[in-house]
Amino acid sequence: MNTTPLWSMVEQRRRVSVVVRRMVALALTACALAGFAAPGDSRILFARDTPVPGPVQAFAWRVIETHCNYQQFEREQRSFWAFQTQASRVDGRVVYSINILSDLTWKKSDPPAVIEMTVVDDGAMRLTALKSSFVGCTLYPR
Repeated sequence: MNTTPLWSMVEQRRRVSVVVRRMVALALTACALAGFAAPGDSRILFARDTPVPGPVQAFAWRVIETHCNYQQFEREQRSFWAFQTQASRVDGRVVYSINILSDLTWKKSDPPAVIEMTVVDDGAMRLTALKSSFVGCTLYPR
């Protein structure tokens, strides 16, 4: 015969219910956040239907980090948006043309910078063209 008071069993079930609800909420939050992760550590925002795959997006971000004249704190303050992307096949290689708009969201008096790059993927990704406005970017790393 069970001698545990009824109120103790009810309290125990309530605690288990609270713990289960919290675990489910944490699991759902983790799943939701995983869906918004940027591919390959790229801080460039691409459209959902972009022809540029994740590894090329990550390569484009590394190009901005190493070839453009932004200080680290400047890169952290700016937003980067890929506003025009294109992929084409030339001689068995895939050529990606990526145009990126970079601006300071809190300082609308400054004009946005436009970065234009061409990346060739022939088994190894290579930067073949790089132009920019309002920020110094060179084809060769700094």
